[in-house]
Formats: sequence, C-alpha cells, structure tokens
Amino acid sequence: MQETISDAELIREIARKDNEAFKTFMARYQERVYRTVCRFTGDAEISRDLVQDIFVKIYRAAGSYSPDAEIFTWLYRITVNHCINFLQHQKRDPLYKAEGTGNQGHAPVIASEIAITHQSTLEKDDRARLVRRALDCLPERQKIAITLLRFEDLSYREIAGVLGCSVAAVESLIFRGMETLKKILPAELKE
Repeated sequence: MQETISDAELIREIARKDNEAFKTFMARYQERVYRTVCRFTGDAEISRDLVQDIFVKIYRAAGSYSPDAEIFTWLYRITVNHCINFLQHQKRDPLYKAEGTGNQGHAPVIASEIAITHQSTLEKDDRARLVRRALDCLPERQKIAITLLRFEDLSYREIAGVLGCSVAAVESLIFRGMETLKKILPAELKE
C-alpha cells in the first residue's frame, strides 16, 4: 500500500477489511497512540497491550467512521475512551487496589516525595513520575484535557472534538486542572 494514500482512503479500505491498508494506518499512528496510552497508564507493557486492543477496535469500527469527522479526532476519541475504560476497570479491581497503584491518595504521596527529592535538581525520571502522579490526582476530564494539550500538542478545538464538548469547556477544564497542579507540584516543576 502506498504511503501517500490519505487517512480517509485508508479507513475506507480498512472498512472493506483490507489488511494492507490497516497495516499502513497502524504504522502511521501506532507510535503516537502508544505515547498517548503511556501518558494514561504510566506502564509500557500495559500500554502495548492496550494499543493492540485499540487498533482492533479501529479495525472493527472503520465501517462506522463518518467522513465529516476528522480521522485524527476519531482515532483519539477511541484511544482516550479505551484508556478511560481500562483505568475505571482497574479502580474496581481488588488486586489493583491492594497493590496501591490506583489514582486515589496520591497527594500525600507527592508531598512526601517532594520532601525527599527537594534537592538542588530533580532527575528527569523523578520529574516525570511526580508530574504523572499529580495528573492522576485530577478529575478524569481535566487529566485528559491537559494530557492532550501538553503532551500530545492537540489544539483546544481538537481536544473539544475528542472530549465531545465545547472549546470553552476545554478552556475551563485546562484552567481548573492547571490551578490544581500548581498547588500540588513543587516549585521546580512549575518552571
């Protein structure tokens, strides 16, 4: 399959169960979807599994794609919804709660980690971990909006498309989320 074929044409071909079109589409977007999923899960192995599930959903849903929607928005909506469903399932899983990996109660953990790591400089991994944990403290839609804005470089309009809300609602979600993050994160990470 040619690499110059448009995304819309690839989706039409995928809807006809063209495996080559699917491989091309997957090659085009797999890494970006993987990065997005990693931002939600924080776990490379889990993220790889979820990416496979997401592309299976895309393969199955290609026939329901509406040409008036942007493919990018459609793809991100499937990705984000799958991540949300996964994380909600994890919160209900007793083993997940027993391991202490749920999103509840991160604020006290962050405060203690800040005291430990509040040295002259934070290592890159420590910074990423602290930011991830702080994001996990946010309500789901705020976390999604900030993740898509800061880490995926989506515009407010694109985020609104993914979340199915207005641009004004996205602005509000991001503002409230950033205000909360300012209270949680140490000064070094706010720069």
